[in-house]
Amino acid sequence: MKETSCFQIRLITRILAFACILSMLLCYKLWLGHRNFPLSPIFDFLPILPKPIDSLLFVLTLILLLLIGIHRNPQKYIIAFLACALILALLDQNRWQPWFYQYLLMFFILSFFNFRCDDTRHLEAIKTIFKLLIGAIYFWSGLQKMNTHFLSDTYPWLMEPIASYIGESLIKNIESLGKLFPIIETLTGIALFFSPIKKIAFILLCMMHLFILFVLGPLGHNYNPVVWPWNVAMMAFAFILFYNNTSFTTTQILEMLRYNSMKIVFILFMMMPLFNFFNLWDSYLSHNLYSGNTCNGVIYISDSMENKLPDKIKPYSLGQLNQNQITIKYWCMMELGVPAYPEKRNFEAITNTLYKYAHDSSEVYLLYTPKLKASNFK
Repeated sequence: MKETSCFQIRLITRILAFACILSMLLCYKLWLGHRNFPLSPIFDFLPILPKPIDSLLFVLTLILLLLIGIHRNPQKYIIAFLACALILALLDQNRWQPWFYQYLLMFFILSFFNFRCDDTRHLEAIKTIFKLLIGAIYFWSGLQKMNTHFLSDTYPWLMEPIASYIGESLIKNIESLGKLFPIIETLTGIALFFSPIKKIAFILLCMMHLFILFVLGPLGHNYNPVVWPWNVAMMAFAFILFYNNTSFTTTQILEMLRYNSMKIVFILFMMMPLFNFFNLWDSYLSHNLYSGNTCNGVIYISDSMENKLPDKIKPYSLGQLNQNQITIKYWCMMELGVPAYPEKRNFEAITNTLYKYAHDSSEVYLLYTPKLKASNFK
């Protein structure tokens, strides 16, 4: 039993490391300090790392992940990686992508483990918190999709690549699937913890991930490639942790909560997402994934200011007659390969970096659109 659990934890650690490497490489500009899209540090006093220190920090982070993936006892490398990752996260909020946040918390749990197979209690506690973590992603992500924006905007967009294969008329006949999609995702996240139906839940989740890989992949929208490794990793995590494992009990949760590190992750990952429904916690820290319900920011600028923009930024300014607009999420996706972190403070920080091109403040205006609160869901 303990040998199996030890093998599973080592395998999960390796998958974590290599999935994180792939995603970080797919959006490598995100991790550099000198780029066209502005940095958005969590504190104003934090400096921009000079060249080549920013590049060296990124390379060091990748090397540490590689060492984590190949070493039998990678605890010291995990601790070093977390230190580098923390610096990177503090220097730019746009690095707080959902997959990176998940990986950091999983590595945080593993940083307290010595990778000794005879530490049975700790092994089982890690498996328990990882199970809860994976289940929470599906549970909260499904609930986040229960809004009008998902049905009217995100779901039809996701189905566009499918329409080219089965025809738009048939797509219209299965529009009800859009209403079932969030319910299925939420319920399967719960069903993973019940032995009689967990294998069915696993199959449904694999179908969902394969669907996402198709519609976001090269045969579909070819969009947001950084999440492709994450989708594969999630299927692997679910198989390792749920498919052939024993039943889940409340006793396991109580044993897990004996560890302070796991209490922290339990609160952050399983409980805090509830507050996002009332706009009291960040969307990307609440498993708000492709829900169509995150806040947006558009920067309006004057013609005279547009003329002063660097040539590499001008293509993102669209419009005319002093109504030029820069959609922040689109700019970030095109420049860095990830969506901009969808919070007002981040949009404001990015807008503030453009004031240096304006004659006065009237030439720049941020139009901020908040996400729907739970009270506005229909």
